[in-house]
Amino acid sequence: MGKTAIIFPGQGSQKVGMAQDIYEHDAQATEVLNTAQEALDFDLLETMFTDNDGKLNQTENTQPALVTHSMALYRALNNIDADYTMGHSLGEYASLVASGVLSFEDAVKIVRKRGQLMADAFPNGVGGMAAVLGLDYDKVDEICRSLSTDDEIIEPANINSPGQIVVSGHKTLIDQLAQEGKSLGAKRVMPLPVSGPFHSSMMQVIEQDFADYIDQFEWHDAQFPVVQNVNAQGETDAETIKQNMIKQLYSPVQFIKSTEQLIEDGVDHFIEIGPGRVLSGLIKKINRDVKLTSIQTLEDVKGWNEDE
Repeated sequence: MGKTAIIFPGQGSQKVGMAQDIYEHDAQATEVLNTAQEALDFDLLETMFTDNDGKLNQTENTQPALVTHSMALYRALNNIDADYTMGHSLGEYASLVASGVLSFEDAVKIVRKRGQLMADAFPNGVGGMAAVLGLDYDKVDEICRSLSTDDEIIEPANINSPGQIVVSGHKTLIDQLAQEGKSLGAKRVMPLPVSGPFHSSMMQVIEQDFADYIDQFEWHDAQFPVVQNVNAQGETDAETIKQNMIKQLYSPVQFIKSTEQLIEDGVDHFIEIGPGRVLSGLIKKINRDVKLTSIQTLEDVKGWNEDE
């Protein structure tokens, strides 16, 4: 019998109106969203549903919104048994809730703070990220090393799939790579609409503040393994997981290795829970033989619950 992994997406899948369908029609989801609303210091539901102030794409708001959406969908599913869980970047916090490492309320507070620290780490225009399409990791790493100087860096940040590597670092070098990418062999280099050099070593400036903040919360051993972004290993020990979540701020997301590790461990069914199908698309490029299920709407939840 094959094994199942539940996986949660990161930033980029947010949109106005997110989770409104499930909030209005599923009691479990309603409870999740109301819990987040009460736990946070801003009007999360207004930001998710109508976003009259245009704040949804600010990372300190995006992060709790996405974790809340994923967990609302997760809690609305009946009888979802998983052998492993994994999340992409921010999505790893939803994995920690699903596996019992963090309470949901603590997780949304942590990602709110994580977003604030990330947003405030550098003035706008200092750092950025870009997706490099059509080159493998080794080639992208080589290009990054050749562009980086003593004063400015660019590094692989999300190792997403063969031919899709996201880089992060100083915006001057991101812009240079975007201009020179094709001549270096890339199909395309697409700057991403993010405000900072996330998952690069530049983010070590917030390491201590983040570590101090998350110390106040209870971290529990995982009920089933969380395959972590920083090392692509299934972890269950609370302290190991916590330390890896600190490192995750300034380390690359090892998504290819994580997916390959899960498949090696016997996973043949990945269930993506959250808005968008980004991770399912990446996994298809890593291995075409696994089963993929996407749960992103009320209709998806109803379909799952009827089948189970």
